[in-house]
Amino acid sequence: MPLARFTTCFPESTLDFPVDVMTNMREGDAEAREQPEADRESESGELGAHPSERQAAFRVGFVGVLGQTNVGKSTLLNALLGEKLLISSPKPQATRNRIRCVLTSDAAQIIFVDTPGLHRPKTKLNQRLVREAYRGLRGIDLLLYVVEPWGEAAPFDLKTLDRLEGIDVPIILLVNKIDLAKGNALEETLLAYAATDRFAELIPISATRRLGLDDVVRTIVSYLPEGNPVFPTDVKCDRPTEFLIEEIIREKVFQQTSQEIPYSVAVRVKWLREASPRLSEVKAEILVARESQKGILVGKGGRMIKRIGTLARADVERLLAKRVFLELIVRVSPRWTQDDERIREVTEP
Repeated sequence: MPLARFTTCFPESTLDFPVDVMTNMREGDAEAREQPEADRESESGELGAHPSERQAAFRVGFVGVLGQTNVGKSTLLNALLGEKLLISSPKPQATRNRIRCVLTSDAAQIIFVDTPGLHRPKTKLNQRLVREAYRGLRGIDLLLYVVEPWGEAAPFDLKTLDRLEGIDVPIILLVNKIDLAKGNALEETLLAYAATDRFAELIPISATRRLGLDDVVRTIVSYLPEGNPVFPTDVKCDRPTEFLIEEIIREKVFQQTSQEIPYSVAVRVKWLREASPRLSEVKAEILVARESQKGILVGKGGRMIKRIGTLARADVERLLAKRVFLELIVRVSPRWTQDDERIREVTEP
């Protein structure tokens, strides 16, 4: 089989792959995406726009982001957006909500639909998170499927791809964390997923080191339909400020606690008000499932909740660009992770 040279994100590094691995996987895709050679070779501008593309019609579309838990979807979106809007944690299942994040330039508007990580659910809360992930695929124009360089196609992903059989949009595979790949793991991963014949493109990236992100944006834009912007150019997220504050607090709980505590916590802002032009007041409630969890979260002499509050306040002040008085209250709601009504409250806008 003839080989094509594919230049990786690493300087002075190339990899040999069969032509059908690093080119379009579906018949007719190449023709549909044909563009002048000069456009492909020129340096990318903001949002992957080449100078010639800025004269073309504006492109806009919804892009789903899907993958197993903890593969770096939220880290990827934060990197693409240029600021931290989404909770990220080394612990799995940090994302609980479908969130639309918006990246706009003169050439295009990409509306990313971030979804909870896919996993095998064991509780009612986890079952709802998986349902939310698949619900987030409705009405999208393109799907990004994120994996790691495992050296194979993960069996869980193969089952997921079977479930996505009815999704009639192009799917782009992003192999994240390539900076951590060992030996031939990256090449073997690309070959294994390409063999499924489900992906229009395969792009190796590192979200933390910002490797390959220009390629990702440029490729996304090439697949989007022409249209008018859906969101104003200054909007970066479809959720209110209160939601972003809740996510900041929950992220600090993830960072500072362990075992079942992070997965038994929900956060709700009771109020957000402007005390003065330079000071905002926030009162938030942290919900736990058991008294023992409350004791751990509060900590001896209140040390744990004070540490969480201090870390959260610093991020909230950056978000609001002003000083913040943050009050945190920990409350027990027995077995809330098994209560459908309470679960709806923490997973729906």
